[in-house]
Amino acid sequence: MESTSFTIVQLKVEHSNKSKNIDEVDKILSATSDVGDITLLPELFATGYIFDSASDIHGLSEDYRDSVTIKRLTELSQIYQTTFVAGIAEKEHGEYYNSVAVVDTSGLRCKYRKISQTSIDKRYFSRGSDLLIFKHNGLKVGVVVCFDIWFPEIMRRLKGVDIILHLANFGGSQSFTLARARALENGQSILTCNRVGEDTTSEFTASYCGGSRVYNPKGEAIVMLGEQQASETVVIDDFSLAPQFTGINFEEELDAISKRLA
Repeated sequence: MESTSFTIVQLKVEHSNKSKNIDEVDKILSATSDVGDITLLPELFATGYIFDSASDIHGLSEDYRDSVTIKRLTELSQIYQTTFVAGIAEKEHGEYYNSVAVVDTSGLRCKYRKISQTSIDKRYFSRGSDLLIFKHNGLKVGVVVCFDIWFPEIMRRLKGVDIILHLANFGGSQSFTLARARALENGQSILTCNRVGEDTTSEFTASYCGGSRVYNPKGEAIVMLGEQQASETVVIDDFSLAPQFTGINFEEELDAISKRLA
């Protein structure tokens, strides 16, 4: 399988300022000499994550069929010849979702609605129901969002894909530990794109820790960003299962264990 390059954009998100955040992505990519085949942007990169009320984020959410943010990303895709995987608040038929849009030079290709929900997600968003696997240059690519990584049941459903793209708003290191565990237990590369900066509401301020990273199928961090806004391009050319997991049927083993412990 041929190598594929991925650019992680660890963005300092300006709360509620969609145009400024998209302009900042453009600025970062214009200074990047090797923009990848696929570019990752964080969870809810255009708006931020925490708000005083549901109506605040609902007012910033977009119908993907007529989305200014997706239109801008399409234009940037044409300029930089990259496919974006970007977290964008979505509205459709009166429902709101913490979603991911896959956007290429032709526009929206597909989307994923976050399945797992934190207490914050439950304030604002409906729960998604379907996992996303899309193909890119022969690769089978899975997409998950932030809290999804805490649940091995979700990740195991993506066992057959070549690589996992994970968009996040992490405030601490615990979730990276779990991302590493998911890479190791499933023998898959996982690219985690986190953000930096703060979301400030009338109740509190949430800070985001950066530290975006790439785990190989052995659970080793081969790329790790710092705590500031940054971008990094990595070329992945080994999508094989980690050697220690080759030939192991986890579903069969889980079934056997469940019966033994019943």
